[in-house]
Amino acid sequence: MTTAPPSTPLTHVGPTFTIHPCTPSDLPSMQKIYTHSFENDAFRLARWPASTVPPSTFNPWITNVFAKYLRTPHTMTWKVVENSTGNIAGWTHWSPAHEVSVEEEESQKKEEEREEREREEKGEEKFPVGSVVEICEAKVEGWKGLRERWYRRGDMYLIYVLTISPTYQKLGLGTYLLNSILSLADSQSKSCYLEATAAGYPIYERVGFKTVEVMEVDMGVCGVGRNWAMIREPGVGGG
Repeated sequence: MTTAPPSTPLTHVGPTFTIHPCTPSDLPSMQKIYTHSFENDAFRLARWPASTVPPSTFNPWITNVFAKYLRTPHTMTWKVVENSTGNIAGWTHWSPAHEVSVEEEESQKKEEEREEREREEKGEEKFPVGSVVEICEAKVEGWKGLRERWYRRGDMYLIYVLTISPTYQKLGLGTYLLNSILSLADSQSKSCYLEATAAGYPIYERVGFKTVEVMEVDMGVCGVGRNWAMIREPGVGGG
């Protein structure tokens, strides 16, 4: 089964865009795109208020998260590039349907335990200094619960993140990335699972995703944060 980016460029919006694997040299652009596209996201603001988590703290932390994405087995990280400039317009991190052996699960658990020990030895926190830890933990536990109930690793693709730079929004690039993944899922007759933000929900619904559960987190003065667990069955919807 191939998980290579599609060779067909997106040309109908004017400039030509193509999809390529992300590399470590892309991390600064990945961080900037994520930060700008999620700057008004309710969970983003509630977990990491600008007053207590400045860019000098948040940006290195989230960059390290994305660096780990590039090293995570059984996952892909793709970027959509404007060919005329070389600019990264957006990116996504996702996983095809796959199985994990008992040995691999044990190895992963040991790696997570090692990382936790190293963090404790260095006196580092799990989240950026200044984070609202209660909301961070509630969101992580909420995601975990949704995936335990709805995501089946051997039968489903999983889209972790999909983000488009505000500069390149409204050009169909999010749908271009989505459909490139969904075509692979369709070729295997696999479903696809994700957790949508309020901003991303309409796009996912348009290509055939259906809501199976809504996660709600009490964010205090910031109100209620919501993510939508969504599943798309093979061959459903359109771009």
